[in-house]
Amino acid sequence: MRETDLDDVFAEFAARIAPTFRPPGVADAARRVHQRRRRRRGLLAGVAALFLAGPGGAYAMAGRDDAPTPPAPEPSASPDGRFVERAVAVPGVPGALRRLEFVDARHGWALFDTCDQGDDQASSDCQRDLARTEDAGVTWWRTALPAAADGPNLTGSPYVLPLDGQRATVVTGKRYLVTVDGGASFTDHPLSAPPEVISLAVGSDSGYLLRCPEDLVISGTACPGQRLVRVDGTPIRAQPPLTSRSDGHNQLVEGGDGRLWVTTREGDRLTVSVSDDQASTWRGLPPVAGAARLLVSPDGRDAWLVDSSDPGFDATAPKRLWKLVGDRWQEQPGLPDDTSTVAAANGGVLPVTSAYGGGGYWFDKRYVDEPALGGTVRSGDGDASVRVLPDDTIVVTGPAGTFLGTGSGVDRSWTRHY
Repeated sequence: MRETDLDDVFAEFAARIAPTFRPPGVADAARRVHQRRRRRRGLLAGVAALFLAGPGGAYAMAGRDDAPTPPAPEPSASPDGRFVERAVAVPGVPGALRRLEFVDARHGWALFDTCDQGDDQASSDCQRDLARTEDAGVTWWRTALPAAADGPNLTGSPYVLPLDGQRATVVTGKRYLVTVDGGASFTDHPLSAPPEVISLAVGSDSGYLLRCPEDLVISGTACPGQRLVRVDGTPIRAQPPLTSRSDGHNQLVEGGDGRLWVTTREGDRLTVSVSDDQASTWRGLPPVAGAARLLVSPDGRDAWLVDSSDPGFDATAPKRLWKLVGDRWQEQPGLPDDTSTVAAANGGVLPVTSAYGGGGYWFDKRYVDEPALGGTVRSGDGDASVRVLPDDTIVVTGPAGTFLGTGSGVDRSWTRHY
């Protein structure tokens, strides 16, 4: 399951569960996390709006030499024996690991650079490299980037937007650098002309997305006239009800069962419309006052509403939660009071993280800690995040690294990549 809400593409989740103990300072810490996330979103909002507003484009392929296969680093158990640790090591690649993105349990992309993070990457001699893995991070292959990737990055921090194990986009400077063959070749595109692969990356699994008018010059996140479209241009038979702004009130999710879910919000009431037939018809579910966000499990079987996707409002109050039962939303026991955001896994499991580090699962109407995470997902200043990949792999990202939880339900094996 892939969701097309941009806040989730570029700024992930940060929250923790503390079901029976509320430590002092929860509200202040949650607000600090909220402020950091908003600053990060500001750097990326302009770029995100450009490729959602712009049309898809065709591109030609240019040949590149294959990089040699690096030796496989040996995984090591953590000191407490609760998870495996793997360094993202790529021979011959200078610089620090800046971005690490997995698309499933085995395939991932890593972005390195030599820029000085203290000067907003304004240095003219920055060097950047991309690497990928096909074996869950045991080995990494360097995929040399074009010269256009080097130098200052004027749009904020560079990032990698993967679609799958072969297709990915690096956004750096004022360029999109796109590979569709695992890094063997790249094409170069200006921000004003994003290629189709970018729309596919932010679209749903079947290629649906919410798009602003293509001739609209977007400032910030407001976008009147947003519509549901297909990346391949196939006409949509019936449009779902949408509000006139794309400020987070409209949300599109597609589950693994093919159902499409769209949210719209009026005042404090969130309404979900669902299509069982690929946007041929829509049916509206009862509106829920106080709900702010829709979560759908990767297999599409479970749908949830939560009352907030970010800390704010009353950050010490228990977070409300609703589950779809039949065609009605049934309120569940609330998420613990320091939950800021939450993702949906299969089998009725909601993984969460915290501004204090650690994490766990909301399952069977109660919260349980995940010992493999503990306080290890956070070190120093920074917020952790959680998301669930289409194959039901849980990804927790924080200053201490990226943690992958594979398995099912709450029975997971965890690996830390750093």
